[in-house]
Amino acid sequence: MKKINILLAMLSVAAITFTSCKDDKDDSNNSGPAQPGTVTLDLTNVAGTVNVDETGATSYTNSSGESFTVTKLKYYISNVRLLNADSVVYSLPDGYFLVDESNQPSTKLSFPNVPGGAYTSIKFTLGVDSARNVSGAQTGALDPANGMFWTWSSGYIFYKLEGTSPAASGGITYHIGGFRDANNTNAIREVEVDFMGSSLQVDGSREAEIHVLADVLKLFSTPNTISIASINFQMAPGGNALLIADNYAQMFSFDHLHNGH
Repeated sequence: MKKINILLAMLSVAAITFTSCKDDKDDSNNSGPAQPGTVTLDLTNVAGTVNVDETGATSYTNSSGESFTVTKLKYYISNVRLLNADSVVYSLPDGYFLVDESNQPSTKLSFPNVPGGAYTSIKFTLGVDSARNVSGAQTGALDPANGMFWTWSSGYIFYKLEGTSPAASGGITYHIGGFRDANNTNAIREVEVDFMGSSLQVDGSREAEIHVLADVLKLFSTPNTISIASINFQMAPGGNALLIADNYAQMFSFDHLHNGH
């Protein structure tokens, strides 16, 4: 009797497994060619393992052992591209997004009409290209009213972090920009986030979300160690701005994908 029960249990498991495989196969057969859809890039600003608190009520510690708070955090993302096997499949060259921690909807970037298919990484520019920097008054995300613009000769602020720290009586003011190669002030940086072996599926109305973390602690550590006591104020292109730019290019990391139906 015991042997019969074991055999029945094994047959039940086999039946369930078979049903599951059959359902997967049927889904594939019924789906047809993948259709264009909308992709959302969800950016979460963090300090290590916790979300950034822009109220200034939470202290963090950088790699130099200095505590600090964040009271303002904004940055530009542009020239978004989605790739499959190192080939650019989707490009949004004229899209400019201002990510503002105080405005949470701005941390979710939406890209419509992305060709259907699978994607393995995303690339984007942190900053604003040189052409837009010298194109006169802009609108939308590039409107000077957003507080991310210096002058027509200095251009846009690409990354803005403000806060407080016992290491600097004047607080932290990092306004980083600069777009000219000729005088070595180019703070525009390219970023690629690989999906670590996962694949983003775009197919019509199917949910397609990329979740990426942006870690402010890396602004002080990777690849350049930046002490607040040494550099707490930077509001001009060139010099220390380039060190900070090298670091903000490394602050993005892959978290997870959503590929729901």
